[in-house]
Amino acid sequence: MMLLKRKTSAETLKLQEKYGVPYLVFPSLENTGLVRHAFSTRLGGVSSLPHLQSMNLGENRGDEPQNVQKNFDLLCQASGLPRKVVSGLQIHSEKLLYAEDSFEEKPSCDGFYTDRQGLSLCVKVADCLPVLLYEPEANCIAALHAGWRGSARNIVGEGVKALLSLGARKEKILAAVGAGISACCFAVRRDFVDEYCALVGGELSKRTLISKEGQMHADLKELNRLLLLQAGVTEEHLDVCPLCTCCQPDLFFSHRASGGLRGTMAALIALP
Repeated sequence: MMLLKRKTSAETLKLQEKYGVPYLVFPSLENTGLVRHAFSTRLGGVSSLPHLQSMNLGENRGDEPQNVQKNFDLLCQASGLPRKVVSGLQIHSEKLLYAEDSFEEKPSCDGFYTDRQGLSLCVKVADCLPVLLYEPEANCIAALHAGWRGSARNIVGEGVKALLSLGARKEKILAAVGAGISACCFAVRRDFVDEYCALVGGELSKRTLISKEGQMHADLKELNRLLLLQAGVTEEHLDVCPLCTCCQPDLFFSHRASGGLRGTMAALIALP
């Protein structure tokens, strides 16, 4: 059996900047030439309040609506993504919706999937994990918001199933887990541990809960990596961003680092 060499952060991640807007991409997706995607940072936008400076993409953080729309326009222009953005009211679930077009009213869900062109599927984060999926032969995509409850309820597995329903093959799916809070900063309480173990199960809990100086820490990136592998995504098609949003508040918005006074980032993916 051939052992696969683990990718380095330089191979799995690239910070690009265009028109003064920095954003993160994964070469594994970018190099297909068939799909557009971007993970925003907190930089390059027009939001002016101190806790929102400057690329705030959240409507309910105290920003002016025109600033949020302008920020989306700037990010889409820089990354080449369609400006028809599909987003929802995230509820920390495993619920996904098929996007045939943009919705008149934002639906309550934590992800979207589609095989339609011209739609930028969007999820919003500020420590939770954004996960993007793409299957090039079936030409379908998904964007998933993996908070800890959504992660524990296996939203990434639901995302894989959603693409399979559109004709995808699991071994062809490319998966990219964006920047989010890492185990180093995600200290958790006893009540979290109890609920997490009940949802995830004993084996995965043992592999993703870490005791550090008498405090338990949860590794959501590793959990989602393991769940994607269980769902049939192959190791060579799976990239996980090593950057911790809580460790780098100069680059990212972080709910935990800011005590909740923060802006919102987004991950977007589209079939051109």
